[in-house]
Amino acid sequence: MAKKILSWIYRIFLNSTKIFSQAKINNISIKSPKTKVIATFGSLALLASACGSANASSTSSSVASKSRTLQFAFTADTQPPDPDIFYAGQGLNITMTTYQGLVKYASNTPKAKIIPNLATSWTISPGGRTYTFHLRPNVKFHDGTTFTSTSVAVSFARRQKLNQGPAYMLSQVSSVSTPSPLVAVVHLKTPVAAFMDYLASAYGPKMESPTALAKHSGNDLAQSYLRTHDIGTGPYQISKVVPGQKYVLTRFNGYWGPKPYYKTINIFITPDVTTQQLQLEQGQLQMILHGLSTSAIQQFRSNRNFKVSELPTLQMAMIWVNPNKGAFKSNKLRLALEQAVNKNALVKEVFPGRGTVAKQIYPKGELPMGTAMENPTYNPAKLTQLVKSLPNSAKSISLGYSTSQPSSQLLANLLQIQLSKLGLKVAIRAIPSSTIYGFASAPATAPNLLIETNWPDAAHPDTWARIVMGAGGGLNYLNCSVPKADSLINKGLATMNKATSLKYYEQAGTLYAASGCWIPIANVDATVITPKWLGGISHQVTTPYVVSLADLKPKVK
Repeated sequence: MAKKILSWIYRIFLNSTKIFSQAKINNISIKSPKTKVIATFGSLALLASACGSANASSTSSSVASKSRTLQFAFTADTQPPDPDIFYAGQGLNITMTTYQGLVKYASNTPKAKIIPNLATSWTISPGGRTYTFHLRPNVKFHDGTTFTSTSVAVSFARRQKLNQGPAYMLSQVSSVSTPSPLVAVVHLKTPVAAFMDYLASAYGPKMESPTALAKHSGNDLAQSYLRTHDIGTGPYQISKVVPGQKYVLTRFNGYWGPKPYYKTINIFITPDVTTQQLQLEQGQLQMILHGLSTSAIQQFRSNRNFKVSELPTLQMAMIWVNPNKGAFKSNKLRLALEQAVNKNALVKEVFPGRGTVAKQIYPKGELPMGTAMENPTYNPAKLTQLVKSLPNSAKSISLGYSTSQPSSQLLANLLQIQLSKLGLKVAIRAIPSSTIYGFASAPATAPNLLIETNWPDAAHPDTWARIVMGAGGGLNYLNCSVPKADSLINKGLATMNKATSLKYYEQAGTLYAASGCWIPIANVDATVITPKWLGGISHQVTTPYVVSLADLKPKVK
């Protein structure tokens, strides 16, 4: 039945295309005909697919659940999966599967906990400048060589020499000594309260084969080689890369831990999430990790063949407010804006079942609840009054959102409605992530307001405060400056007493909130869609679009 419907729809599509082509020849004006026809065709195709999805899904799932090959897709090609360069999102599924660090965060816990990985235990000197790691024996790299303390020294040195985005985590490392093959001692120039979190971070230093680095060093410290290969110790290794199309991971038989169920993992580059959705329903993919709209997630919730897993994360949907131009140069107006945003309404509409109203300036769990609060009483009257006093030119504002996140577009549309009722004329801009990162150097080109969902590098509050709100931070897109708060987080990072350190971050958070430059909206869960038969879903709270591929396996009936 579904095939007949699709055939019928396709004939309509062809006829429609002919009509619009002829209209173009005859200079008949039709707005975006091709886009509308394709969109309609896609929607009807989804409907037809849904008609036959129960049978298709049940048939394909019986085959896929027994296969030792797992397939899923990225919405965009990743940066090179070189752990000393990679500093993005989805590609962590590759780097975290092929490489390992000394420590890691425990999986499936709402609060991040640091546990052993390639180091079995460690001690920290009273002054916080010396870290002694006892290493796991009998660990092999994918090239067959053995992991030792020399591997730690060489891996740390490469990251420092490359000095790419995540290199800041080792900026205070002065040296690594190797008193024995299974003991590595890391020496810091100054105490770093977040150092263990740096090492546990998905972006933290990973162990790389010194032999492979030397063999493939070339003129770029093996960067060229690591675009299509890996030299880690993880349960999987990279066996094939087709740039822009596909990554293939295969099980590493020399892995020191439990062997994964799946022997092969195919990761396709499929930017169109609707295509991913169809492929999941037809059994061609076994997961969707990112990019689904709120309505698509709701559809899967009502489909008995699939499971929607909402996993706690440190993601936060937030509004960046531009203090460099227009009406929001005024701190008074920025604070009135905070009160005018109806967070409850936004979260209810955009993140049903997968988000809660953000009440702190930090992601949920980084600081004790009740500290560094940013949840003013909803009162739009203040902003309405202030807007009335503005000149007409200042009442027109731009509201940008990241095109990589469907939820951001919906947030922007709803926020536009809220603010328009208060007297502002709001123009929405869709902005690619690459453009957003350039606003810091050209804030005048940035919108008045920017909506994006992001997360910290690690569970430590410094990796949010410094990067999102600190001067020069990589995610401080609109160059808001709060010097007193920056001074406090510097003190917090240099203080090894945990209670005292957190107090500094709390005080800094209060000042950042008082600037009105950042308006937290929601703490957002990660949403993973899988067939009902797939089990072993495991993730770390610090990595939103990532699951442990080595833990995935069919459920035992």
